[in-house]
Amino acid sequence: MAALPSIRIDVVSDLACPWCYVGKRRLDKAMQAYSSRANFKLQWHPYMIDVATKSEGEEYMAYNRRRWGGDGWTVQLRQSGKPDGALFANWKTWPNTLQAHRLAWYADKAGKGHQAQEKLFERTYEQGGNISDSATLAQVAEQLQLQGAAAFLASEHGQDEVLAQDAAAKQRKVRGVPHFTIKPEGQTADGAHVLKGAQGVDGFLAAFAAIVGRGQ
Repeated sequence: MAALPSIRIDVVSDLACPWCYVGKRRLDKAMQAYSSRANFKLQWHPYMIDVATKSEGEEYMAYNRRRWGGDGWTVQLRQSGKPDGALFANWKTWPNTLQAHRLAWYADKAGKGHQAQEKLFERTYEQGGNISDSATLAQVAEQLQLQGAAAFLASEHGQDEVLAQDAAAKQRKVRGVPHFTIKPEGQTADGAHVLKGAQGVDGFLAAFAAIVGRGQ
C-alpha cells in the first residue's frame, strides 16, 4: 500500500482570539474527515492581537465594554461556533496570552503543541479559566503531563522566541487570525493554500483535496 501524502499546516493564532478557537475546531473536523487520505503535520505560531491587555488578564465584560462598548458582537460568534462544539459556555476573562503562548511553545517541544492549544482554548472559553494566571497554566501543564513545566513556567525561557514569532508574523503582513498556510510537507510556501479567518470545514477539505489531487 502506498504511503499517504503528508500535508503541513502552519497556523498563526492567538489564544485570546475566540474565532481562532472556532477555527481550530473546524480544522480538527476537516482533518478527521480526511484522515484516511492524508497525514497531517501541524505547527502553531503565536500571535498577540492586543499586547495592551493587562498582564493579569481582564474581566470579560469590562474588556468588551472598553474595546467595543459591549459584547453584542459575540452573539453571532456563539451561534457560529455551536455546531463545531465551540459553545463559549463559561467565558469569564480576556487573557493576556504571552505566558500561555510560552507554555504552548514548551508543549510543542514535547510533541504536544496541538493538544496544548485545545486545552488552553477550552480553559478560557468553556471552563471559566484565566490563562494569564500562572496557577492556571500549571494546571494545564499537569493535564498535558509536561515534564519540567514548573521550572519552565517560573522562568522566562521561551519568551524571546514567542515575541520573535509574533513580530515575524506581523512583518509578513498577517493582520488577522486565525491564518492557515496549507502545503505539501517538505515543499516551500510557493503555491501554498492560504486560508484567513475561521474557515468552514469545506474550505479546509478543498485545500486538502487540491494538494492530494496534484500528487503533492
